Amino acid sequence: MWFGAYFRPGWLEDHWVAEYWNPVTGRWHMVDAQLDGTWQAMISFRGDPFDIMAAEFVTAGHAWHAWRRGELDADRCGLSAIGEHGAYWIAGNLRLDLASLNKLEMLPWDVWGAGWEPGAQPTEEVLSCFDTVAELTVDPDVRFIDLLKRYETDVALRMDGTVFNVLRGERETVLAN
Repeated sequence: MWFGAYFRPGWLEDHWVAEYWNPVTGRWHMVDAQLDGTWQAMISFRGDPFDIMAAEFVTAGHAWHAWRRGELDADRCGLSAIGEHGAYWIAGNLRLDLASLNKLEMLPWDVWGAGWEPGAQPTEEVLSCFDTVAELTVDPDVRFIDLLKRYETDVALRMDGTVFNVLRGERETVLAN
């Protein structure tokens, strides 16, 4: 769950991409399946949609770190079209990243566990929790065992089978394999 810098200048828009391991280059490549010829022309995208660069896309972990260092305005991260943005949005994407890295891919509007409401202020405990999640997710290959352990043992981060579906405005049970 990351933020695309190429949709609206000056904004990091909530957007999802995929990654694949390229054995020839020996690294992960980000791919944006939405960037077909029509989209590329519409937003004047000049990059390679099969190899999205770090300057074009900011992961939730990197956005969190930049915000905490005072290098990023969190109010420029989210979905500008609906007026939803802020540090809570970055935190929500961190929670989704952690779940995805634990093979639990959720919908972007599913909310559970640690976080805070728009307009509210996070506690130091919540900030510390997401500092750790950001550290674990910025380079998941380095501390993968720690990442798995944190998700499995932290009830504030692990999805317990129930989410608040923001799109529907209600709590619902989620079935997981």
